[in-house]
Amino acid sequence: MAQEVLKLEPGSDHVARLARRNDPLRAVIELIWNSVDAEADNVRVEFVRSESGAIDEVRVIDDGHGISPDELKSTFGIIGGSWKRAGSKTKNGKRLLHGQEGQGRLRAFALGDRVEWVSLAMDSADVLHRVTVTGSTDDYRQFPTSFTPTSEPMPTSTTFRADNRGQLALGALDSEQALPQLLGHFAPLLLNDKNLSIVYDGSRLDPRQHIADDQSYPLEGVPGTASVRIIVWKSAARRTPRKLHVGVDGTHFPYEETATRLEAHFPFTAYVTWDKLGSDELSVLGLHEMADEPVSLLWKAVDEKIREHFVARRRRQRGEQIKRWRNTGAYPYQGKPATPTEKAERAVFDVISGTLAPHIAPDTHQAKVTLRLLQGAVRHDPGTLTTILHEVVSLSEEDAAALTRLLQETTLPAIIRATSQVADRRKLLEGLNHILFDPDDAKHVGERDHLHKILNGELWIFGEGYNIMRSEKSLTDLARTHLKLAGLPDDVPMIRRADGRGGRTDLHLAVSDKQHDRIRHLVVELKAPHISLGRSELDQVEDYANVILDNPAFATARSEWDFILDGTNWKDVARRRIKDGRDDGMFWEHSEQGKPRVRAFVRTWSDIIAENTQRLDFLSRGLELDPSVQDGLRHLQTTYTELLPPELGEPDDQSA
Repeated sequence: MAQEVLKLEPGSDHVARLARRNDPLRAVIELIWNSVDAEADNVRVEFVRSESGAIDEVRVIDDGHGISPDELKSTFGIIGGSWKRAGSKTKNGKRLLHGQEGQGRLRAFALGDRVEWVSLAMDSADVLHRVTVTGSTDDYRQFPTSFTPTSEPMPTSTTFRADNRGQLALGALDSEQALPQLLGHFAPLLLNDKNLSIVYDGSRLDPRQHIADDQSYPLEGVPGTASVRIIVWKSAARRTPRKLHVGVDGTHFPYEETATRLEAHFPFTAYVTWDKLGSDELSVLGLHEMADEPVSLLWKAVDEKIREHFVARRRRQRGEQIKRWRNTGAYPYQGKPATPTEKAERAVFDVISGTLAPHIAPDTHQAKVTLRLLQGAVRHDPGTLTTILHEVVSLSEEDAAALTRLLQETTLPAIIRATSQVADRRKLLEGLNHILFDPDDAKHVGERDHLHKILNGELWIFGEGYNIMRSEKSLTDLARTHLKLAGLPDDVPMIRRADGRGGRTDLHLAVSDKQHDRIRHLVVELKAPHISLGRSELDQVEDYANVILDNPAFATARSEWDFILDGTNWKDVARRRIKDGRDDGMFWEHSEQGKPRVRAFVRTWSDIIAENTQRLDFLSRGLELDPSVQDGLRHLQTTYTELLPPELGEPDDQSA
């Protein structure tokens, strides 16, 4: 058996940067490409998971020609000088090559601390060898290798393993998150090569099942031959990232970037092919129109063609929807327009109704009622339309162009909803800050009578991903909610705290997390503005947390519970309970084998409001939105009139 330690020449810190350990999915993509370049027909990505569902080991297995002993040094001993630069086709001429930089093997360290390739491959004398290459984060530069001939008649193959003993965060590899990205990345290759099979975590990548539309267009005004292929995905693949890929052929795309700027509504991936794409052009693609010609000409043609495609797609959808309304009798007009005025009215109606189609009920009767109301608004209430048109025609040339681009990328109702939501949230934060901290008004605000009820409708304050499952319920109800989410019988006896008392939480928010069937819960314990959080309040929350750990109804390692205690201020004893001065306010955490992970936090409302305001700040400035305290209070008075204490009054007649 021959052994050798191949050592990369650059410094370990440089090699570590190339490894990019924070991007595990990209590592898997590179390993799949290595298998494809090894002329494999079957590639499998498998995970070995712990009892808690965490990924302990990643495997990539293929039936390619393997890593020959003759190629070890060129494959694992040089960075930036891969053997693949020597030609544009794979070893036996089966496919075009993808990788050329010789850095893919370093990406493997994003999957674990110890990596290993075990390959069955022929050497130059057609002798089958078992080749083993290992690597460790202890020294990124060293790859111990060994190879020995074998007389057993076995097919060539390669099995890659990454041991995640350091417990890297590999959540990005979860199939629900990763499959759409892999689908978009490998779609042209899989569509072009029907013999290639890629199976990821038990699911085969098959873009044919998920494509709603697949169109290709030549790009004019670009030197050489250039085209763009636009694949629009079905609803089942809507999570596929909107990406734009650029390459020299129709299956390999070394450059990619987000394409949301070109179309933010339809889920799509665009693939640009340009036969003049060389290393010089590739290096400046990120400059877009700022690059010199011909790269700037390429981007101009790409942007125009993609936008034209989706403008035409929206126009077709509007026409198809209006045709369906006509066929079902919901369309309010009959026959052809008799006068130019009627023709103009119908044209306006068709544009508006087609744009609003996603928001009109599919039921024929309801659609008919809605469309007749819309017809009346177009015909009899021109004042409203005049106001809107006046605002549009008074826009500057730059703003008008921006609005045109927006309307090509999304719909007017979506723009209105998004801006309205930002404005309402900023106003709510201002109003909430007032009723919690104003010395005169805060004393009238109760924990359950007011604050609790308002927050029931504003749960985004605690996190966008939560949906309310239980509100102001007992510990027994928490167990029942948890068991329902877990798909288990929810008939449980009364659950009590350690001292025998029951417990009623304020808000129980729960979300069924799709990562390995895990269930996440958030329990929010609210305190009235006049209460300073101290030992008793923290102990109450800790008691609830211990119930989750101690009661068999909650005994599963596949759930996580976060308890958050909220108040306007806290005593020093509460501050000292926070672990290691953590910014997130965590003061208690416990996890053990076979039980859920439970954490408890104490937060002040000033921190919560500041964090949400900061998240909204960029959009608020873009909308020139800076609500006053009066704006915020008026928003609360208008939205939650019946939930506020009478001392805070009712909204005045001024516009908010």
